[in-house]
Amino acid sequence: MSEDKPEAGKGGRGDPNTGAWIGAGGLIVAAVVGGIFALLAARGGGPPTPTTSLSSPAVSVSAATTSPSSSTVGNLVTLVSPGVDTVAYSFDGKYLAAGNANGIVRVWQTSNWQVADSMTNPNSKGVTSIAFNRASSLLAAGDANGHVYVWASGHATVLSDPSDAPIRSVAFSQNNKYLAAGDTSGTINVWQTSTWRLVSSMTDPGSSGVNSVAFNPTNSLLAVGDANGRIYLWANGHATVLNDPFGAAVRSVVFAADNRALVSGNSAGYVYVWHVGNGEAWLTTLSPSHYEVAETLHDPDTKGIESISFNARSTTIAAADGNGRVYLWLYNPTPGQFQYPTNDAALSVAYSPDDSYLAIASASGNVYVKLVGS
Repeated sequence: MSEDKPEAGKGGRGDPNTGAWIGAGGLIVAAVVGGIFALLAARGGGPPTPTTSLSSPAVSVSAATTSPSSSTVGNLVTLVSPGVDTVAYSFDGKYLAAGNANGIVRVWQTSNWQVADSMTNPNSKGVTSIAFNRASSLLAAGDANGHVYVWASGHATVLSDPSDAPIRSVAFSQNNKYLAAGDTSGTINVWQTSTWRLVSSMTDPGSSGVNSVAFNPTNSLLAVGDANGRIYLWANGHATVLNDPFGAAVRSVVFAADNRALVSGNSAGYVYVWHVGNGEAWLTTLSPSHYEVAETLHDPDTKGIESISFNARSTTIAAADGNGRVYLWLYNPTPGQFQYPTNDAALSVAYSPDDSYLAIASASGNVYVKLVGS
C-alpha cells in the first residue's frame, strides 16, 4: 500500500534510540522522573513540582472501604459505576480504574474489589480516557473540558490542552517520561512528566479528531488513530500514514508488548493487525514468522469497535463492540466471544498485567471483570 510521510505539525520529534522527545529547535529534553510514591494514598512525598504555569484547583477525593454496589457470580465480577466510559489497570496489577461521564474516576483494589479512591475532575464535562504510567504511580484522566488531570497521592496536576478542545485519549510512554493526549481538533500534545512542561505539539493532516494514542514499547513510535480513517505513526519529526482499509474512523490503536504489531479497530467493526518495523508499517498478510494468522478480523453483527486491548504475552486481542459483546482473537480466523449480563455497548476493555482478567466498561453503567485465564 502507498505511504505518505508529511512533515510533522508544530515542532517536536521522538528519538528512537534514547526514547527522548526532541522539542522545537532541536533541544533534547532531559526527562528524569523523581521519586516513586504510593498510588492515590497520602503516604508523604508527591508528584514532581511543575515548573510551568499550571492550574491546581481544589479537587474532590474520597475513600471508601467497600464498593457502592458490587457482586461476583462465577468468574464474573460486576462493579457499579454509572456513566462509565473507560477502564484501565495499573501495571502492578493492584488497581483497576474507571472514568465516567460525570467526571468521576473510581479506583478499586483488585485483591478484594473494594473502592480505594473516588476522585472528581473539577468542572468536568466527562472523563473520556484514563491511563496509568508503568510505575503505577500516576493516573492520567483526559476530560471533555479540554484538560488532563494527573492524579497522585490524592492531588491532581492539571494540564491544559492548548487547543482548548475536548481530550479523547491519553497515554504514558513506556519509560514513564512522557504523557501524550489527543483531542478533537486533531492535535497531539506531549508533556514531560518530570516538569509537566509541554515539549511537543503535533497536528494530524486533514484530521477529523484524534480517537486514540499509543506509544510503542521502545518509545520510538507514537501511534494516533483518527476519525478521518487514518493512523499516523509519528517518529523523528515525520508521520507515516496508514489508511484504514475500510475507510472507517479509527477508534482504537494499541501495540503488542513484543513490539511486532500494531492493532487498530474501526467504526465499521473491523480489527486490523499491522506489522511495524523501523518506523515503517504495512498491513500484514499471512506471516508465520510473526503471527500464526495475521488477517482482517471482523465482528459479526457489529455496531463498531469501541476499544481494543492486547494481552501482555502478545497472544490475544480483545475487542469491545457496540453490540454488547467482547471478542477475543487468538490469532486464528474464529474469535472466541462472550456476552455479559446486558446487551449494552461495550465501551472500553483492558487486560490485567498477568493476563488473568479482562475489564469491560459497559454502557449499562457497570464495569465487568471477567476471568479469562492465567
